[in-house]
Amino acid sequence: MIELLFLLLPVAAAYGYVMGKNSAKNQAHEQSRQITSQYSKGLKFLLDREEDQGLEHLIQLLEVSADSVEHYLTLATLFRKRGELDRAIKIHELLLNQPNLSDVNTESCRLELAKDYILAGLLDSAEEHLIVLVKNANKESLDPIINLYSQMREWHKGISMYEAHSDLFTKPQHCAAVANFYCEAALADKTPKLMEKTSALEHKTIRPLYELGKDAFEQQDYVKAIYYWRKLVSSFTHTAPIYIAQLEESYTQLNLTEQFNELIIELLPKGGVLIRIKHCQALLTKGEQQQAIDFLTDSLKREPSIRGFSFLLQLLGNSNNRIHAVLAEVDKLVQSYIATKPEYQCRHCGFTSHTLYWICPSCKHWESIAPSKGLDGY
Repeated sequence: MIELLFLLLPVAAAYGYVMGKNSAKNQAHEQSRQITSQYSKGLKFLLDREEDQGLEHLIQLLEVSADSVEHYLTLATLFRKRGELDRAIKIHELLLNQPNLSDVNTESCRLELAKDYILAGLLDSAEEHLIVLVKNANKESLDPIINLYSQMREWHKGISMYEAHSDLFTKPQHCAAVANFYCEAALADKTPKLMEKTSALEHKTIRPLYELGKDAFEQQDYVKAIYYWRKLVSSFTHTAPIYIAQLEESYTQLNLTEQFNELIIELLPKGGVLIRIKHCQALLTKGEQQQAIDFLTDSLKREPSIRGFSFLLQLLGNSNNRIHAVLAEVDKLVQSYIATKPEYQCRHCGFTSHTLYWICPSCKHWESIAPSKGLDGY
């Protein structure tokens, strides 16, 4: 009998282990079922626009499981896309009030809440949360806070943020935004030298050099105008159409026309049709009309351009009096066509305009609008 009891002990132990395991499994299953039930009820109440009851169920669920944060973020994003910002804000505020959230989830919730506030027009509230994120070295918060300060025209706040956290500004777009903050502040305060601080930026930008050159040109300081604009056109040749006429005038005022022509030759390999037209004009001043026609004709064969074709018509008309009148009429038609085409285009979203904007009205990117390229461009 005793031997039988000893034989049954392992069986009893195994049975106890299995039953205990099944009991724990059943408890976990029951807990999961309760969570799912509460979550479903909360969703139903929210979707039925019974926010108070829905949030109450969600609060209970959050107390039970912190693993459901992603579900809430997804739900809040859905509400925001539907334009129901009040619901999105309530969910994000609810999440931020939970003491057991991880640091990663807390930053995600704070960032999403700031986006809700911006869309709702609560800019001061959004700014508070974004400042906290920037101080925590959260790079994802840079785009929204830069857009926020752009919208609020708070240039000095943007500059202060950059100077305190310059190590975060590693992307070209962020550097372009900061450079334009300096420019806007300098123009508002009438302190052009403020723009020179942009030299500390990690990436080169366009506007400071342009504005400094423009200010020098207006002050008739042609040496400085050449200095700034020559640096600009060497680094960003595609911007030449914006200021090339004033740059040429600066060289002319200093009797340095030949140096301007040499600059144009340097820019030919990477310049557009306007640079090639300037080269042709230099050849004309030397009496080399046929060379100008040949150069432009060959250029247009490789890279067709309506503006280049218009100038070629003028060259051909001036070289042959018999067909001058006919070509002049054709050129008028071409010029009328050119006038209908936008001169500028955003390289990020494709927005087109007859006016130069430093920030794209469509995608809100700084320095993304440039002179148009291609058949109708420069």
